[in-house]
Parts: sequence; C-alpha cells; structure tokens
Amino acid sequence: CGLGIDNTTSEKRKKTFLRVSIATNLSLLGVFKYYDFFAESFQSFSDYMGLSVQPYFLNVALPVGISFYTFQTMSYTIDVYRGKISAAKNFLDFSLYVSFFPQLIAGPIERGTRLLPQILKARTMSLEKFYQGAYLFFWGLFLKVFIADNLARLVDPVFHSQGPYEGGSVLLATYAFSFQIYCDFAGYSFMAIGLALSMGINLMENFRRPYFSQNISEFWRRWHISLSSWFRDYVFTPFYIYLSKIKYIKDFSLKIRHLMAFLVALFIAEFLLGMWHGADWNYGLFGIYHALMIGAYYSIKKYWDRLNKFLQIFLTYQIACVGWLIFRAESLTQIPEMLQSILLNFGTTFNVNITSKGNTLLAFTCILVLVQVFQHKKNDTMVVLRMHWMPRYAFFALLTCLIILFGDFSNKPFIYFQ
Repeated sequence: CGLGIDNTTSEKRKKTFLRVSIATNLSLLGVFKYYDFFAESFQSFSDYMGLSVQPYFLNVALPVGISFYTFQTMSYTIDVYRGKISAAKNFLDFSLYVSFFPQLIAGPIERGTRLLPQILKARTMSLEKFYQGAYLFFWGLFLKVFIADNLARLVDPVFHSQGPYEGGSVLLATYAFSFQIYCDFAGYSFMAIGLALSMGINLMENFRRPYFSQNISEFWRRWHISLSSWFRDYVFTPFYIYLSKIKYIKDFSLKIRHLMAFLVALFIAEFLLGMWHGADWNYGLFGIYHALMIGAYYSIKKYWDRLNKFLQIFLTYQIACVGWLIFRAESLTQIPEMLQSILLNFGTTFNVNITSKGNTLLAFTCILVLVQVFQHKKNDTMVVLRMHWMPRYAFFALLTCLIILFGDFSNKPFIYFQ
C-alpha cells in the first residue's frame, strides 16, 4: 500500500491504498484482540435481557506485540500518504522497521519517519553509544526485577481478593501499583532503547519522569510517550479537524465549535487509548476517566496553574493513581467497592501490617525517587553517567548487589506482554 501511494498521482487511488492498509491492520487487531471480548459482552447483555444467544468464539491465541506493530505499520502508511516519508523500496528494510526485535513486543511504538532513515543509512557505532545502551539496559533490568516484581507482592493479594476491602490496604496497593506499572513498563522501554542504542539505533524516549507532572495533560506527554503522541497525531488531531468543520455545528460560534470538537475528539481518543491496553471494559473506563480529568483541567487551568508547584505534582499523582486503580481492577464492580473503602473505611486500617507494607514500598522505591529527583533537576535521563567515576561505579555496584540479593527472578511476565 505504501508503494501504491508513492507510485500514483491520483488522490483517489492514494486514499484507496490508505484505507486498505488501515482496514487490514484494524481488522487483524480487531479479530485477534477484540472479537471474543465483544462476543462475550454481547452474550452477557443478551442473557441480561432474557435472550439466549450463543455467538461463535474464535478462542485463538493473541499474537504477542500485535498492538504495537499494527500501530507502527498504520503510522507508516499514513506518513507515506501525508508525504512525510517515501515508501521503503526494499521489503527487508520495511520488515526490519516493523519487526526490529528490541521494541517489537512492547514498544516504544516507532514512526517510519524516525526509524526507517536509520535503517536505510549506514549506522555509526561507538564505545560511548554501547556504554550508554548498556547503562539503560541495566537500569531497566533494575526497575523490572528489583522494584516492579517485588512490588507485585504488595499489589496482587489486594486486587485478587473479593472484599470487603480496607481503605488503607487498597490505597497502599494502588500506590504500589503506580510504581509497579511504571517500573515494569519503563523498565522494558529502557532495556529496548539500551539494546538498540548499543547497536547504533536511536529509539524515542518513552517515559520522562511522569510522576513529576504538574497536571494530568502533562502526565500523558510524559507517560508512554510513543503511544500518547501516536493517538494525538493519528486519532485526536484528525477527529478534531473533522469535527470542527462539520456542518451541523456551523451555527455555533467559533469558540463553541472548537470546544465541542475538542471534547468529542478527546473522549474518542482517550476511550480508544484505554481500550488499546486490553479487551476489557475497565480499560475503556480508564480512558474515559482520563478524558474527564483532562477536560476538567483545561476548564480550571487558569486557577490550577496558580497553585504551588509541589501541590500540583502531588494532586496530579493522586489523580493518576485513581486511574491506576481503575486500570488494575479485576472487574467493574471492584472499582466502586475499592474507592468506597478508601473514602469510608479508612480509619481502622493503620495496623502493624499496613505499616510494614508501607516501609516495604518505601524501601523498594527510594532509589528510583532519588535518581529521578536528580534527573528532573538536571532534565537529563543520563545524569548518572555524568557523575564523577567514583560515585558512579559505587552506584552501579549497589544496584548489582540489590538485583542479585533481592531481585525477583520468578519469571513474572511484563505487564504489557499480557
């Protein structure tokens, strides 16, 4: 389809190739990832309405990484259509772009405009790049096996339980999950970026200290950057432009038209972004929640931005954590039960067990927080490598000892593999 777009001057034929490409990609994603989910949801709804329906279920394994490489191929064709890149002439070059192994399974979701030129030209390799790549891989490994997998022991028992829930336990598990999912996914991203960099390929930064964000909109510019920017460029912006020009709202003022287009495009993009994470309604609710929070932020932006900077960071983190509770919940009914326990059943939970788990959370996250404070202050992810050699190697030795002595090597899969 990319070659077809490149080899014709007919706008109609270009659009046809573009539609075929997008339809094929979305069909593969829809069949493998969402068909059984929607069939099961339809069956449950029919049962609720008193109807007996037996839809056909595929019961096929989900191809690993399909959410990532379908988005890469779609962005490639769209960028060829928009004239941002030329179509790859060699199928092996295109295949390497789609299936480059470090980031194939869980991102970052690379654009053809970034990765293809690096594939097509001679790579420059150096000891410095290898050293930086090794450090990023090592840091990602530490985040995964020392922090994320150990924190799972604080998170899973609470979310696997059936209730009734204690507010303190739920809150602690939610905070622990906020660090678990960050260290699990950012850990993978750092390892992927490090592997690629050691081979002379620069992948895009996927996380930029998201818990230092001062509002929820900024949070999504720092969290899973490759995905959030993908939805911004290929879903939100086209919908926003289309909706702002629709004839049914032309009678409204320009300001109202753009507000309506912004809100509708925001809800569509955030809902789809949520559902991208998995075939379950709590992910859709996760997206809707963030759409509401982003919309609320822009409605009170002039007041929010006057708040103390540290208060903004604190409040944004709390807002994000409510989203993580929705994201991690085992069912839709568990969400209100857990939120209710935090609000109404909190006072009886401060016991020895909670204190012990709180200390465990602090112990496993203190190094991460300390490093990120320095990274945030210098605005430099590689700040450790700029340190004097003595504290730098002492830091490496400390992380190595912590990984060996306390790392969880029980083969816990990456969250985004699932």
